Amino acid sequence: MEPVTPKTPNRRERVRNATVAEIKSVARDQLTGDGPGAISLRAIARDMGMSAPALYRYFPSLEALLVALVVDLYDELRGFMETACAELPEGDRIGRLLVAAKSFRAWAVAHRPEFTLMFASVDLHSEGSAHHDPTAEPHAAAARFSQVFGRIFHELYRQTDEERGFPLPTPAVPNMSPGLQAELVACAHTIGADVPVEFSYMFLTYWIRLYGVVAMEVHGQLPVIEHPDLLFNAMLAEMAAQLRVDITEWIGTT
Repeated sequence: MEPVTPKTPNRRERVRNATVAEIKSVARDQLTGDGPGAISLRAIARDMGMSAPALYRYFPSLEALLVALVVDLYDELRGFMETACAELPEGDRIGRLLVAAKSFRAWAVAHRPEFTLMFASVDLHSEGSAHHDPTAEPHAAAARFSQVFGRIFHELYRQTDEERGFPLPTPAVPNMSPGLQAELVACAHTIGADVPVEFSYMFLTYWIRLYGVVAMEVHGQLPVIEHPDLLFNAMLAEMAAQLRVDITEWIGTT
């Protein structure tokens, strides 16, 4: 079967795509200037010299614009992490996990308003649940971002001890109901980590810890304010030690 050649956009489509990109750019300027609450379709239309009704032809609602912006931000973050990981040898899974974690934090603290919009926005119809239609945006974009971690962890698990350079001990986990075990495995699977329940539990608890400390730092709630980077590195070292891997030299101690 011959590959399908992408259709070249016609002039009308190019103009529309350029206008959509400009709308999102102005929205991001509002976001970085005054936070998520500052994004306004009317203000965007005014800044672009458009009428509000004209802007609604591109985005029917503020929610639709925010979804499109969040998708772009997730893809930007994912690309930043993947570029950093690609600088290490493909077989260095531990190194790539560490780089992914550190680049996630670096992007987050450099883009605090964007991080807030991406991760602190709650679907009002979800009752705080993290369960959404995985094919709908922005949840699909969030899953693609999460797969940066999930796939590397999956590859680490699948490596032989010789390829990895060390044996991978089965983590000790608390007693869990069959329902929770099934949910943990399913959650890990959706982000590319097709691993047994013990490793699913480890992976998801690692992610919760990493996200938690980064979110606290981004929102100015972290008690350690002089050396948050060293605290983050210490947490990475602690988690690696649970895999019997010493990363002290890799992350440094100062």
